[in-house]
Amino acid sequence: MNINMLVFNLLTVFGVMADIYGPLSDHFMHHLNKRPKRNDGLLRSITSFGETGSFGGKVFSEEKLTNTPIVFIHGNSDSALKFGDHPFQSGWDEVLKYFLAKDYTLAELYGITYGDRNISHSYTRKFTCELLHLHRRFIELVLHYTKAGEINIIAHSMGVSIARKVIQGGEFVTETESCDIGPNLSHRIGTFISLASANYGMCPCQHAFAFPACGMETGFFPGTCSDAACSSQNVNATETCGDTQYSSYLMDLNKNAKKDASFVASMWSDDDEILGKGNMVWGRHTSLVPHSDMRKVYHELTHNDVKTLTAADQYNIIQMNNQKFRAADAHEY
Repeated sequence: MNINMLVFNLLTVFGVMADIYGPLSDHFMHHLNKRPKRNDGLLRSITSFGETGSFGGKVFSEEKLTNTPIVFIHGNSDSALKFGDHPFQSGWDEVLKYFLAKDYTLAELYGITYGDRNISHSYTRKFTCELLHLHRRFIELVLHYTKAGEINIIAHSMGVSIARKVIQGGEFVTETESCDIGPNLSHRIGTFISLASANYGMCPCQHAFAFPACGMETGFFPGTCSDAACSSQNVNATETCGDTQYSSYLMDLNKNAKKDASFVASMWSDDDEILGKGNMVWGRHTSLVPHSDMRKVYHELTHNDVKTLTAADQYNIIQMNNQKFRAADAHEY
């Protein structure tokens, strides 16, 4: 067994804080290895990224879970855990420290890495069958492994768009590939927290659609409209440009009439250097997930700050809804 993971889990079980360690626990990996062919892609991804590429899992079978498990999905070029010195490689370390200092253990917190964690390759990222199947399988395994009736999801930036398709399921079809993600999972997701997402695209992508990350089909292309500036904060732009055709992938996500979870929270900063001042795309807040139950807007936070500096709010939202769902369950009985 990975000695760092063993010591860390034992310390957190007994309420003592420690540095964050990965990868996924041996106990969880044993669960994955029961079906090596079906989990081949996930196993290869976990192995390739080493100790900073994943986290979560029990130390031993009898370890009890007292909180609804949470799956974390990072953004473009980031990592499950801190990997480099760039802010966009900070991982979920700061958020995990906060949750662990409260009442969580790593048996209730899970994350993996995708991409190659190379900032210079960020413009090459796009949505693919492989990427979506990787996260869908991971979420299914966390549900099965923890025996939880539902899980919570906290996602940042591109991770939100991955999570939404993984939850919604259905067909994913592009000019080059097609696959079935599976049935809708929204009934198994308690709280979904979206951090600095781009649900209607990104204005910087308007004239950069040749790059995969800004692509019209599987990227963050915001569409074009001659009647207003893409980042205009004038709400009238919604009336004149609201029907603008943007990324096919995003349009497909947004047309879904069903909520992505029992409770959806959208959080963003109006001073996000990636999504732009005001967070607008043709008069709409691009970080507002359709059918959200709440929104929280910050000021003077960077794109990455929305992930790392809002742990207390993330925790409080999760706890608020955990208590609400527990009360509802108690009432049913």
